[in-house]
Amino acid sequence: MRNLHESIEGITEHYIELCKNVDRLFRINIDMLRKDSFDRGLYGEAKLVEDIINAFDVKVKETSIMAIARFQPAASDLRSLITFIESSKMLERMGDLLLDTLVLMRKIEKKEGNMERDFGILENFLVKINEIFQKYLEAFIEKDEKKAYVLLGMDEEINEIRGEIDGIIVNQMKEDSKNIEAGVLMLLINKKYERVSDKITQLTMSSIYNFSGENMRVLELLEKEKHKSEEDEDEEA
Repeated sequence: MRNLHESIEGITEHYIELCKNVDRLFRINIDMLRKDSFDRGLYGEAKLVEDIINAFDVKVKETSIMAIARFQPAASDLRSLITFIESSKMLERMGDLLLDTLVLMRKIEKKEGNMERDFGILENFLVKINEIFQKYLEAFIEKDEKKAYVLLGMDEEINEIRGEIDGIIVNQMKEDSKNIEAGVLMLLINKKYERVSDKITQLTMSSIYNFSGENMRVLELLEKEKHKSEEDEDEEA
């Protein structure tokens, strides 16, 4: 292994590649939502991308742990390595959620009703979340703490949009009982997209801690506890 700073540079490169592949899953989801039917080609690509995400996740975590063990870093270097380990796990979870939503879309195609016509509202929602993720990556690469703080203010807006979409879907289910089964699946997709957004919030908190050492860690841990039960529900779904 090289010296500490060279090791951190290498880990940073792997981390950015991990982020770029998560972004690919965003784009695959958006492309799928724009189609009239489930696209097996896009789904196959998504499964391949998830494998790449998992590989980079392992690489980032293992090399970070090795760097801590070998160089025993302190202060900002230690914060960076800890941030890489925890953020890599969050990105891997985002990949899982974005693959889960594609599976749910496939199930919707087999249900009665016309719920697929509302994929447009989910598309717009996910495009917005993807934009926030890209801004996170920009803030991370530029080490821009101010940009990171701006992202934290977007969480409430995402929650409001999710609530609005839930209302539209529920109304469609009330209007036509044939939409109920597909509607339930669409509500799950909407929920998973919000969980992806929550992960971006956690990534942003970790970045602020990394940049400045400011104690966003406490808030992040509270955020994790808040959503732990929701994650468990997602895994069971």
